[in-house]
Amino acid sequence: MRIAFVTLEYPPLIFGGSGLYAASLTRELAKKGHQVVVFAPGSGSRPEPTLNFETPEIVPVHFNDRLPYLALQFWLGLPKTIARSEKKEPFDIIHFNSFCYWFLKRKLSRAPHVTTVHHLPTDATQACDEKWTWRVKHIGNETSPVYSFIERRGVKFSDKFIAVSDYTRRRVIERYSIPPEKINTVYPAIDFEATSFSKEELDNARQAWGFPEVPVVLFVGRVDDPRKGLDLLLSAFKDVLASHEARLLIVGGGSQVKARQLAAELGFSKNVFFTGKVDESSLRKCYALCTVHVCPSRLEGFGLTLLEAYAAGKPVVATNVGAIPEIVGEKNGSLVEPGDTRAMSNAISYYLENSGLAETMGGHNARDVRRRFDWKTTAKGTEQVYRLVVS
Repeated sequence: MRIAFVTLEYPPLIFGGSGLYAASLTRELAKKGHQVVVFAPGSGSRPEPTLNFETPEIVPVHFNDRLPYLALQFWLGLPKTIARSEKKEPFDIIHFNSFCYWFLKRKLSRAPHVTTVHHLPTDATQACDEKWTWRVKHIGNETSPVYSFIERRGVKFSDKFIAVSDYTRRRVIERYSIPPEKINTVYPAIDFEATSFSKEELDNARQAWGFPEVPVVLFVGRVDDPRKGLDLLLSAFKDVLASHEARLLIVGGGSQVKARQLAAELGFSKNVFFTGKVDESSLRKCYALCTVHVCPSRLEGFGLTLLEAYAAGKPVVATNVGAIPEIVGEKNGSLVEPGDTRAMSNAISYYLENSGLAETMGGHNARDVRRRFDWKTTAKGTEQVYRLVVS
């Protein structure tokens, strides 16, 4: 098939799990022999098309990085860019990675439109409970009124949906009353490269980030995104420090101002380390260094950081929200109710006190993730959706 894959995030422009999903899925589809053309924001010159089907062809939708509203520039430029590519050869499928197009035109092509739904922006709005004035001011955030409009338009003009979890599938059906047969669940996955490091490598990483050899609690996610719940983890970590010597390692992009202020107010700034956004090798070292990974999110349509922790052989503590219970069972770690910071601190402390159990559970997770989540399986499930909508 000739597939147009439309995404706001694609390497090197990645902000979160959506970009990783786009990169890995399109690569795997190309390996399976499909002609995949990726349409993503780009400010450079248009690259030459690939000469084989082993890697996707990347077609940049040009934007001016000196101007605001990258997404709006992308939406405005996308129709003409796709039309230009279709002059060469029509597409069999137009696949949107989340609700990433404003649908200025009812259809971008005669080809069927498929949308991957990671989670509903309207659910994120409800989970974060932000004031209307904040939502209007932060127009680029997924909780803004603009994204609610985009969500409705995306649902209206898509022929078929792929949900990244059964939870997300249920929410789309419930909210928009679409026929259940119109949406399929296809789980994402992660790449399984070597995750082991020598003690010297990990010691060097500790020294580079400036923290001592004590138990490490790890958070990975955008630090200024209320949906990711870093404020809940910081509150819980104060109780952890009452009885344990530990450090909280915070990995991810975004403004650190509010998180640093909260840590200072809670009185443990010296026990928190911010790395900012890191490369893949450094991220794997962070997982290798930690005793337990915590996902304190208020909503997750899936939760790729949980799989990354599993692959590194670590137990997890996560909130019982969204799709997380589909990923985390009693053999993988601990689920706590959202907002219950005392339960979160107790669960973290449990793994710090029982290092042998943490290692045993981590070993199980390393095996479990390879059995349950694999990109070949994800690509196969995506192909099945394509065939259904084309037929």
